[in-house]
Amino acid sequence: MGDDLAMKIALRRCGLIAGLLTVLCCAYLLYPAIRARYLFSRLETLRLGSSTFEDAKRVAAEIGAKTTEPCNPLFCEWSKRIDNAQLPRWWRGTGEVFVVTFDVKNSVISRTSTGYGIESDGINGFSPSSIRFDEVDEHWWRDRPTKPVTAGWSTSDRFRYYQFVVYMTRKATADDRKRYTAFDYGCLWKYHGCKDARELLPTADPFPENEFRDGHL
Repeated sequence: MGDDLAMKIALRRCGLIAGLLTVLCCAYLLYPAIRARYLFSRLETLRLGSSTFEDAKRVAAEIGAKTTEPCNPLFCEWSKRIDNAQLPRWWRGTGEVFVVTFDVKNSVISRTSTGYGIESDGINGFSPSSIRFDEVDEHWWRDRPTKPVTAGWSTSDRFRYYQFVVYMTRKATADDRKRYTAFDYGCLWKYHGCKDARELLPTADPFPENEFRDGHL
């Protein structure tokens, strides 16, 4: 009788330990995706032309964003980057990186930006595939069209699905914004991640037959 009781207690303890290890492994695996969702949710609280320098500083403190120097109400930029490099390479593959950036100009928010790309080296000309989503004041880009939404692919000789870029102003509709921010955060935790920007943002425009070159829309 005593041996049976001891065996039951031992089995329960083993089950509890196994359960705790499973929870810890899942938390470790899902953390980058959860963190990316959190960063974007905090970025969404900032409104172009109305959120203030103080609002930006508050969000920056909440997410641990770093700022440019000097930083003052006339102009300041904050950025926060995360990746899934802590996951084993055999699991994550090349890896993914998620970045949020926001700017203040003349005491109010003038730009918010989200980048989501393949590889943990950064979202730049060396990344094989990435998404860039910018919400900008109508006067921010003097050389850009001022349509509510400007979106399109750019490519390179080496990487066909190089980058999908979206510029959006305050005149964009809620449906447009929902569509172009429907990121697949699962790329940050699933086995071997995602292969290109079409998987990072499944709702991106179809890749055109006439490809863009040199990173221009």
